[in-house]
Amino acid sequence: MANLSLVREEEPADQATDQRCLESPKYTCSLGGALAVITNINRIIPIIHAGAGCGQNQLLSFRMAAALQGIGYISGVNAPSTNMSENEVVFGGESRLRDQLRGTLDLIDGDAYFVVAGCIASMIGDDIDSVAREFAEEATPVLAVNASGFSGNSNTGYELVFETFIRKLVKPKPKVKGLVNIFGIVPYQDIFWRGNLRAIKETLNKLGLKVNQFIGDASGLDGIKNISAAELSIVISPWVGVKTAQLIEEKFDIPYITFPFLPSGPIDTSDFVRKVAQKLKIPKAKYEKLIAAEEAEAYNDLNIAGDSCAQFGPALPFNIVAGASTAVGITRYLTRLAGFTATQVIINDDPPEEVRDEIIKNLENLGGLQPKVVFEVDSWKIRQYLKKSNYRLLLATSQERYLAEAEGKIFLNVSFPANSRLVVRETYAGYGGGVAVIEHVLSKFIVP
Repeated sequence: MANLSLVREEEPADQATDQRCLESPKYTCSLGGALAVITNINRIIPIIHAGAGCGQNQLLSFRMAAALQGIGYISGVNAPSTNMSENEVVFGGESRLRDQLRGTLDLIDGDAYFVVAGCIASMIGDDIDSVAREFAEEATPVLAVNASGFSGNSNTGYELVFETFIRKLVKPKPKVKGLVNIFGIVPYQDIFWRGNLRAIKETLNKLGLKVNQFIGDASGLDGIKNISAAELSIVISPWVGVKTAQLIEEKFDIPYITFPFLPSGPIDTSDFVRKVAQKLKIPKAKYEKLIAAEEAEAYNDLNIAGDSCAQFGPALPFNIVAGASTAVGITRYLTRLAGFTATQVIINDDPPEEVRDEIIKNLENLGGLQPKVVFEVDSWKIRQYLKKSNYRLLLATSQERYLAEAEGKIFLNVSFPANSRLVVRETYAGYGGGVAVIEHVLSKFIVP
């Protein structure tokens, strides 16, 4: 650890806890992450091969806990499922899967069909790849992935789906100049994922680039197949999407870069633009012209909000509880451009040990006090950390809402699970993303 003023703690020192229990972690299992990706790629049809109610619980929890976002073409309660029960556990589930696949292909129009297996199918050893290959002569591709809940969390499911696409579907293509892939923003785990992807895409479009967004747009199967035509893969996360980008580099000789947090506001978004532009050897005069125009607009917006910042939030102490990318991006903006004071940052999406020092480093030297940085997924422990911290504003999940309100704090829901706001197009990314955070925070202070 580079700076001893930043504190990493595994649990509250004076609290005896039962290490066998984990209270309400802030993510779903691998099955949920896989379904979150597949159901948001246009006209890709999921076939859930898991216990009865398992997939439905995942998909409905997204609707309620991911900022009330509605279902797409085939998702939620209309997603096909084998609903495995005692019979499949005893005799195997491959026959049931075969019947479900046949019925789904006959009844539901799609561009590709994707079997997603959960815990039961994995434990009894169903060969889902073999069943999928039986449909190889169909006009539309049939893919399969084991995304058992015990294999990891929603971020793991995200990587597994893209790995399956790349290994089984994507073929080499001639490179398209200016085409880039975007990875690292996980649907629902990032409740602003639609808006964040749009903001990143719009910024890169202004740089003259074309963007493979894959999820949340109309590109669907064509977008997936064009992965191998890109000049560069861009990962916006400290680690989610890196395995995918490395696999693409290995198979198709496409380099990748990582930007380890959500670029929010003019400073970090300009750094993001420069990093991409320099990797693609875009002329400096071109990207600096774009940066100058975007920064002028962003700082003008900030100036408009400046009086309210000075009136309601000078040096406002705040805590944030969120995934690493969101927590770091928002903290960097609010401390450097809004003049708020971050007193504690709680990272709740369980980043791997090898990227934690980098996450801490990105929270150093932001001006003012150094925040305490905690990596914790247990909701009870997070509440104990919050009770010991000094803050007036809490940016967190719905699970911390009642603690904040009981103590008279200002609360804003910014991360999963989120059931106290509706999010469709909102974004905290890009040049306009930072001032959107200020709008939402300061609106909490204004009394009618």
